[in-house]
Amino acid sequence: MKQSKIWIVFIVAAMLMTACSNGPTKEQSENAKRVIEMAHKQRDYDKLLALADSLEKNGNLSHAEAYYWRGYASDRLKMYRMAEFYWKTALEACEESTTPEDLKIYAMTASRMANLLSVRGNYDGTLKMGVPAANRLEELKCDTTSDYVNLLIYIGCCQSATNGGSDAEDGFNRAYQKHKENIENNHTESAYKNAIAGLINIAYFCNYTKDYQKAMKWIGHFGEMINEYEQRPDADKKYIDKQIARFNIYKAIALEGQGKKEEAAAAFEDFKATEFSKTPEGKIQGNDYLAAAERWEEAVDNYHSLNELLDIQEKSMTLDDIHDLLLKKYEANLQAGRRDSAARVSMQVCDSLNNALALAKKLDAAEQATIVENVENVTEQHAMEARMKQMWLFGALILLFLGFVVYVYYQRHADRQLKKDHENLKKECARLEENVSSKEREQTELRLAHSLNSTAKAAEAHLPQNITAYAQLTPTNTFGTSICDYHTMGDKLFFCIGDVAGNSVESSMAAAIAKAQFRTASMLQTEPQQIVEAISESRNWNEPMTLFVGVMDMTSRMLKFYNAGHETPVMVGQEITRLDDVSGEIEMAKGTMIYLFNKGVLTAENKDHKQYGENKMLGAALQAMKTDARPEPFVVSIEENLNKFIGDTQQENDIMMLAIKC
Repeated sequence: MKQSKIWIVFIVAAMLMTACSNGPTKEQSENAKRVIEMAHKQRDYDKLLALADSLEKNGNLSHAEAYYWRGYASDRLKMYRMAEFYWKTALEACEESTTPEDLKIYAMTASRMANLLSVRGNYDGTLKMGVPAANRLEELKCDTTSDYVNLLIYIGCCQSATNGGSDAEDGFNRAYQKHKENIENNHTESAYKNAIAGLINIAYFCNYTKDYQKAMKWIGHFGEMINEYEQRPDADKKYIDKQIARFNIYKAIALEGQGKKEEAAAAFEDFKATEFSKTPEGKIQGNDYLAAAERWEEAVDNYHSLNELLDIQEKSMTLDDIHDLLLKKYEANLQAGRRDSAARVSMQVCDSLNNALALAKKLDAAEQATIVENVENVTEQHAMEARMKQMWLFGALILLFLGFVVYVYYQRHADRQLKKDHENLKKECARLEENVSSKEREQTELRLAHSLNSTAKAAEAHLPQNITAYAQLTPTNTFGTSICDYHTMGDKLFFCIGDVAGNSVESSMAAAIAKAQFRTASMLQTEPQQIVEAISESRNWNEPMTLFVGVMDMTSRMLKFYNAGHETPVMVGQEITRLDDVSGEIEMAKGTMIYLFNKGVLTAENKDHKQYGENKMLGAALQAMKTDARPEPFVVSIEENLNKFIGDTQQENDIMMLAIKC
């Protein structure tokens, strides 16, 4: 009772203070925005962060504005996780507001965040955030600003990258028309520059995705917009020169991609006629065409300006710089036959990589500490609302528990039903042997097996950010007998891979049952050997089976495993090793990946009946590790190497691969 009275007094006092407070005056708000804009123009991002904090505390900036500028400064300081956190908080702060000021901040934040996520390759995240934001701005008739139009462009780029459908082109066309309407209505320099920036993004993305025909369309619009802007009496000549240079380099790349080499070379000569092409930045941009045209000697000469460019930008090498600049410089020297220079660049890559990793680690620690601090602040701001939602949360937990019980029941019921279907299927096969020809029976069995594999496919697991996984199945045209599954329960990740011997409906059914039994067993057991034994004890088929089961604690990264006759997995860290033990427990260092595969990888044959074998597999894994050691690109790289080996030769066994990285 006493605590309740204290809370009542506190709430009443807060209401009185709010009522007595008049908030910042219009003059104070305008002064705050001028100070913020000055720091923005001076590119003093540390000062911008400090100003956002102080101006928010004294009430001259709203929560949404303060978090927008914190996100902007963090993005420019290459603290991308922090920028994403701040911008997400800014969107939440003005999600329910319809005031013009908050809607302006909402549009600016959505546009910036979409750019950040799309540049980092998070296309799904961009669409998940950007599409609802664009719809909300359209519903509220706030779809005339450059931020809204740029948001459409980023959404279109991500749609093109994920499905390549007509939605992306429709979005680009809408954005272009919006820019033209904005120019017609305002006739300002900023309207032209915003339109040019939008067309640059579209043209660059089309070239990046190698859609060169579409790129030429947007490069044409880009050139038209430059010509229109050039007619203005106050046109910025230096800006025009830079955009003409970009226009010609994009055009040269697109023409080269279409095989029009002479026209591409002519466009590149037009690029070289600009003043921008003679700057360090221009020379580096020009290398995008020279690399595409394999004019490596010229590209190497241009890379001499790389150090000067970095001095101008006044920054040390980041991991992105190493990937986007130094590695391309190394490739250019190597392709040009300048092996001594390539060796020197490789040493520079190593030195820069050490510094970049140290810087990334430092930034990561700083970001984490700041995010934690800001999470605490946001939590305090929403403390009252959180208390009101506690009962709802409790009810949700009860529903979650009931859902889990229903899920377990369903899994057991599904297992029993699957066994029953197995018996019915065997009877059906016996009937088919009496009533149809051998060829018709084989085709029917194949259809049944493919349908069975489809229904037994495991649902995708929801993994935490520190764990990534990727599985790839290349099925045969016969019966699928591979086993692969992974899922999470609590803080544990359960995964398995295996093969069932044979090439029949029974073999395919046995593989499907094993998948279902793995799910059921892993709900009741946490030891890999016990899970394997549970599957073996419940088997009602005669076909031999190999199986590897792992259980990883996603917090401590401790991995327990048991190998029941399956191919030995590969551990990918600083080097590649084999996990030869039958069972055991190891701690997976951060950044370590386990790569599992079935016998179909090793026994894959080419047209000369030569098998892929372990040596080729390990060589492909080593190359994939050096190129990109994330699960999906790692597996895709090995798959591409394997497909190049086997060509169009039909395989007898499924090819299954699974990679999991801490």
